[in-house]
Amino acid sequence: MFIDEVKMTLKAGKWGDGIISWRREKYIPKGGPFGGDGGNGGHIVLVATTHETTLGKFRHQKIITAEDGEKGGTQECHGATAPVLILEVPVGTMVTDAETGAMICDLTTPGQRFQICEGGKGWFGNAHFPSSTRQAPNFAELWDAGDIREVKMELKLVADVGLVGLPNAGKSTVIQSITNVKPKIAAYAFTTLIPNLGVMEWRDRSLVIEDVPGLIEGASEGKGLGFQFLKHIDRCRIIIHLLDATQGEEAMIENYWVIRKELENWNPEMAHKDELIIFSKAELVDSEQLEEMVRIFEKSTGKKVDLTISAGAYIRIDELKDLLIQRIPDTREEELILVEDEDGIIQDPVAVAMTLSSPDIPRFYDLKRQNDPKRCVIRKREDGDYEITGIRIEEIARMTDTRYTDGVNRVYDVMERMGVMRKLKLLIADGLTRETRWFFEGEEDFKVPAVWVGGKKFSLEGLIFMKDER
Repeated sequence: MFIDEVKMTLKAGKWGDGIISWRREKYIPKGGPFGGDGGNGGHIVLVATTHETTLGKFRHQKIITAEDGEKGGTQECHGATAPVLILEVPVGTMVTDAETGAMICDLTTPGQRFQICEGGKGWFGNAHFPSSTRQAPNFAELWDAGDIREVKMELKLVADVGLVGLPNAGKSTVIQSITNVKPKIAAYAFTTLIPNLGVMEWRDRSLVIEDVPGLIEGASEGKGLGFQFLKHIDRCRIIIHLLDATQGEEAMIENYWVIRKELENWNPEMAHKDELIIFSKAELVDSEQLEEMVRIFEKSTGKKVDLTISAGAYIRIDELKDLLIQRIPDTREEELILVEDEDGIIQDPVAVAMTLSSPDIPRFYDLKRQNDPKRCVIRKREDGDYEITGIRIEEIARMTDTRYTDGVNRVYDVMERMGVMRKLKLLIADGLTRETRWFFEGEEDFKVPAVWVGGKKFSLEGLIFMKDER
């Protein structure tokens, strides 16, 4: 079955837990912490390949998950890193955010790679945390989830030439005569139910030819099969508009404008795409009558008829191949600007998407504001507690095992170093209405608030705050 659209959830591997362990050996009375770090979670990488022609293998896969990293071991042994999960998709696959529709990546080149979900790096065992003031850390970091993305994959076939025309115009016969594909051919409409791709090998050149089925009047509005497959014409470098010469000049003129209207309704850029107008089934029409039909067609439409052929009798097929070679340059101009690392993986899809959408408009970013992981925001909740949001502080809170006092104390230490505790004290003090400058835990008319970080609650009991004199 030809499947060109799927929705799914992609989950990178979780980070492995660090562990708490102690060195217990003879003659080493103060062995110290000995717990190893957790392993990295598996990344998810998309790879464009010519071996796949549809997205059918993802049809029933609603959730795809990479392997998790293993937890650390004793004797400071590092947990195993999970392998990268490679998902092969057809060339021409566009990936967008399922909720917002924002472009994530567009894989148009064979072998192009894109890391769509990053697995978490392994977190630390207690052997990582000893210091001059904390010589026996009784805590380790827990795992945290890797990237999770809900995406929509949409396939737009990448071809050099797109064959369009009404049903029974002879498209399948033409693609069979100039390429290596063998489509179903019959004397009734809608014989072709899925796009056919074939490769034309001619004069040391290779061109990919695509037969797009189901174009009828109203196709751009959902009639017939055209609404489903019109998008596959978008990437074609040139269009062959095939017209059945046995229908007469009036019908061909009408049919031509019907298809042109549907193409332009679907995508206005189609009006500017290079086009070859070909009359098919020429062997069934008298030569003088055929010449008269060409003259009337050109006069009425203002368009040039490039060739009259008969694919079934193989008449002027070689001329058609030569014409395609002449009209299509030998090198394809790359439309996608890749930002790749040494492994060929795009690291900045946002920059790529912005470049594609508006290449001539300068854009300015506050990189410090966007990328500073220590930046955090404090917000007062309706219940009087406070909530802290920020990349680094939330990450630390999520990885803290609150069963261990040392781990909780580490969160307080981090908040102190980041200046969060000072800001909290000022915010709480500003909320006081008492005339006194001091207040203590336990006073009946004052409730000591708590702070929420990464979905976990941390108490502020036992702290003493001083209200600044104003």
